[in-house]
Order: sequence, then structure tokens, then C-alpha cells
Amino acid sequence: MMHRGFWPGAVLLALAACSSAPKQDANTPNAADIYVRKGVQYMEAGQFEFALQDLQHAVELDPKNPEAHNALGVLFERLNRSAEAEQQYQQALSLDSGNANTLNNYGRFLCGKGQYEKAMGCFSKIIDSRLYGQPWIVLTNAGLCARSQGHRPEGEEFLRKALETNPTFAPALLEMARVSLDAGQYLSARAFLQRYEAAGAMGADALWIGAQTEFALGNTEAATDYINSLRSRFPDSRETAQARRLSVQ
Repeated sequence: MMHRGFWPGAVLLALAACSSAPKQDANTPNAADIYVRKGVQYMEAGQFEFALQDLQHAVELDPKNPEAHNALGVLFERLNRSAEAEQQYQQALSLDSGNANTLNNYGRFLCGKGQYEKAMGCFSKIIDSRLYGQPWIVLTNAGLCARSQGHRPEGEEFLRKALETNPTFAPALLEMARVSLDAGQYLSARAFLQRYEAAGAMGADALWIGAQTEFALGNTEAATDYINSLRSRFPDSRETAQARRLSVQ
């Protein structure tokens, strides 16, 4: 399975919404790109059937469009069609072996399958090129991958580098809070979690990290607040089930 914190990938950040694209005839050279944008928009909205139609049409219009194959790979992952996802990623890389979006997504995919060396090879190609406009994304994915495979010091180093390039990147902040908690560095965990909370909404995993951190620091009032929020907002979550075993009343 994919590590719990994997960031979804640059392909979903790099493509503009279809509403901003100029209208063109479906047979013009840029039509495939428009269908890719539409497909990504549908995918992000959870309308997978429409996303699949548009992305497949993009490939029909331009079989050599690497971003179309890359986006199809992401979609097939979400549909739990692993073999087809891998085929699309490989096709995208055969068309553009240095495409950072595809390397990032294929690296996540491979790490989720336990193919650590191949995954890190994909991430390294992006990191070494220094041409990627959002290095914190691939550095975070590399850190999550390394930690998920038991390479904790290496993973922490990648995460710290991610925050050097973008100090407010929420996924890296949350994972560093988890790293600090696991290491018994509770004040550090609190600091990272506070930075994470300032960067975005608190999910069940963040609330559970907060509860454990404050309990370890002896701040039962703050720990109770985290647990109460966890129970009310995410009553059926794994973290809420874990919180029931924490001896905070």
C-alpha cells in the first residue's frame, strides 16, 4: 500500500483548469492538452468516468503526449487498476524520460508497491536535475518513501530539505511532527504541528499526533482538546479508535 502521507503528485498541480483554456477545434494540435486539463479537473472532482473519457480521448488525439499518459496513470491508480497505471507511467517515460511530473508519480507508485530502489531512482533523477520548479514535492515524497521502507535517517534528511525549499509545505511539516514524536522530541513535534496547523486544516492524523504530543508533555488539557476534536470530527477514524486507549479523561 501507499504510505499514509504520500502527496498526490505534481501533475495535479501543474495543469491549468480547463475553464482557463481557449476554445479550439478538437482536431487542432493543442486539443489533446485541453482534454488532459479537463480530465484532471474531473478526476480531482471525483468524477472518474468523465475523467477517463477525456484522458483517453486526449491519448487518441495525441498518442505521444506524455502528460496524457501520466494523468491516466494517476487516474488508474485511483481506480485501483495497478497494471494499467504502471503501463501508462512507463509509456509516458518512454516518450519523455526526464518528465518530472511522471517521474514523481511513478516513484510514488513504485514505492507503494515496495519497489524502493526503483522509486528512489525516479526521485533522484528529478532532484539531481535541479530543474523542477517545486522541489519540495519530490523531496517530501522521497522522504515518505524512505521512511516507509525503514530508512528513517535518510527520510528525515529529505523532509528537512523539503522544508528548506518551502518552509510552509504542509505534508512535510506533518511528517516531521510525526518524526519528532516517534523520536521522543515532543517540543519539536509540537513546533512542527503548530506550523502545520498554520498552513492548513487539521485532519485526523494531525489531531492524533497533537494529542500524543501534549499527553507526553504533561499538558492533559491540550491533549483532551485534541481528542475531543478528533472524536467529534472523525468519529469513525482509525485515530479515534487509537485515542480511546489514551488515558486522558
